[in-house]
Order: sequence, then C-alpha cells, then structure tokens
Amino acid sequence: MIKPRLAITLGDPAGIGREIVQKAVNSPIIKRICSPVVFGDTIFSGHFRNTEFIPSSNDGSLLKVGRPSTKGGIIAVSAIYEATKYCMNGKAFALITAPVSKESFKMAGVKHPGHTELLASLTKSKKVVMMMACGNMHGVMVTRHIPIEKISKNIKTKDIIETVNLSVSFLKKMGKKNIKVALCGLNPHAGDNSILGFEERKFILPAYKVLKKTGTDITKPMSADSAWLKAKNGQYDLVCSMYHDQAMIPLKCIDDTKIVNVTIGLPFIRTSPGHGTAFDIVGKNKANASAMKEAILYTLHFCNV
Repeated sequence: MIKPRLAITLGDPAGIGREIVQKAVNSPIIKRICSPVVFGDTIFSGHFRNTEFIPSSNDGSLLKVGRPSTKGGIIAVSAIYEATKYCMNGKAFALITAPVSKESFKMAGVKHPGHTELLASLTKSKKVVMMMACGNMHGVMVTRHIPIEKISKNIKTKDIIETVNLSVSFLKKMGKKNIKVALCGLNPHAGDNSILGFEERKFILPAYKVLKKTGTDITKPMSADSAWLKAKNGQYDLVCSMYHDQAMIPLKCIDDTKIVNVTIGLPFIRTSPGHGTAFDIVGKNKANASAMKEAILYTLHFCNV
C-alpha cells in the first residue's frame, strides 16, 4: 500500500512548531499511515533524520527563540511558499502547517494576517473558509482575523451563504450525511428582535432564508451560547459563527488538545493545530503534540488508507 505524502511546515521557528512536528511524525500511528515531508530552515534538519526534510531557508542560525521577529516571519513564510508549491505540483496530498506568529508576519512585511489569507493568495483561491474541528464538532467563521469593532461592517449576507455552502459541501466529502447547521446571531440573544442589534434582521436572517430555500437544514439566527450547547449535545453537526472567538472559545473549553484548523476552498486539503506558537514554553519539552497529530490524521479522511 502506498502511503499518502503530506507536506508539513514548521511554522514560526521561534515557537513550538519544530517540537510538535517532531513528536507527531515520530509517533507510531503517523509513521504507519502516511509519509510526512517536512519543510523548514536547515537549522532544524538534524531533528528529522528519519523523516524526509526539504530545506526552505537557511537563515536560522542566529535566531532568538521565544519571541516574534522579522527573521522568524521570513523563515515561516519561506516554508509555506515551498510547501504550497509542492502541493500545487501534486507531490503531496495535503498541507499541514505548524503555528505562525501574526506579529512575526507583520514584522517580515507579510500583508496577510495568517495562514488562511496567505494560502488563499498563493493559490489564487477566490473564496476560502476557516473551519475548526474538534472530534465530531465543527465550527465555521464568517469573519476571521479582524478587530471586534470591524466585525459588524464585514458581515454580509452573501458571505454567510457562501460560508455555509462551502462548509456543508466539505463535510459531505468527509462522508457526513443529513448535516444540521446552527446559525449564530452576532448580538446577545441573537439581537432579541432587534432590541440588542440590527445585524440579525438585516444580514443574517436573509441568509437563512436563502439557505433554507435551497435545501440546507439550518436554524434561524440563534444565540451563540445555545447553538454551541446544542451542538455539544449532538443536535447540530456544524455551527456557523459570525466571528473568530465565537467559535474558538467554546471549542477550546470542550477540548483544546483536539482542535484542528481546516481551510476550505483551496486546491488541496490544509489543516493546522488549533493553537498558537506558545513562545513561553519553547525549549522546555512541554509542548503537547496532540493537536498536531489530530491535524495530520484529519487529512486522511479524504484518502483511501
């Protein structure tokens, strides 16, 4: 049996990326079911003697760990560039990315706030969606990496419709059937009939009507706390959140070691552990590789292994 090849980037070199990738690719289950190809700075090649390693940069010798930097951003982006080309050329089935620092990205002159937006640009993908998976639970975000004050202005009916449609289609490819979607409101109590906000009436309810009419099993805009509680209890397969923390907070409270970030809409499968660079524990051998393993295993839902 030919094992699927997976491209894996090491993320910000000053963070825990190298540690969690090394622990993950050396685990027996990962070795048994796939062939990892790791992309990163040459300074890390010695940590992957038993794994295929492709140098994407040679600039990490004087890097200071545990904090964001221009050099860290450049090294992280170099790995993403090379691994993306590798996937686009059909050499790997999927891309798994270790965490990057948005601050390092900015210091390095990267115009995109994170992986999702950068990968969309590199692959010229018109519409991408950021989904978070935690076991059987899936949450998707209509808006992603923007300040709270800008969320309302960026919620559009068409974006909600596209986000739900792409997510439902993706879950169907995973083999899920009869997908039930909980649609979150933006405001407390989903606006309480516009007493606490107008976004539900103006943008979210119209999206619901279109989706319902086209056959999606979806709720009217509902309070986010109720949506997540009911999803946890198995009543919904997908929760459509209006902004980043509306999805991340409940999932991290459920199980922060199992969260997988999935980018929908790219020409290939892309996943990542649902946590950050953890600069504070770099070099202490304390990093938990569970989410990185989950990110790798998640991609294998889409191939015959």
